[in-house]
Amino acid sequence: MPVVHPSTWIVPFDIAERVILNPIFRRQAGRPRAGRHISSSERTTTQNCRRCGQPGHNSRRCSNPTLINEGPNKVVPDEYRHKCSICHTVVHNRQTCPTRDSTMV
Repeated sequence: MPVVHPSTWIVPFDIAERVILNPIFRRQAGRPRAGRHISSSERTTTQNCRRCGQPGHNSRRCSNPTLINEGPNKVVPDEYRHKCSICHTVVHNRQTCPTRDSTMV
């Protein structure tokens, strides 16, 4: 509904004589923080990786390769090791590749 000009409003006297001040505080600019308080019955859990079992990351971001056998002779499968993106060998990486200079020319 459209509102007419305030000079045409009919305001009762007891409401018109009230003084309304501006608010003392202003809201902080930006998105408000999450104000959720965790209750004492809730437990916080840490994320554990399925590949290496260490806490703090998941299997997608895991930089630790999966070990084939547990014991004194731990073997890391080659598909989980970091490989050189130029020659695709496991021994070195792109910065230390011996064939880098010949392929970059």
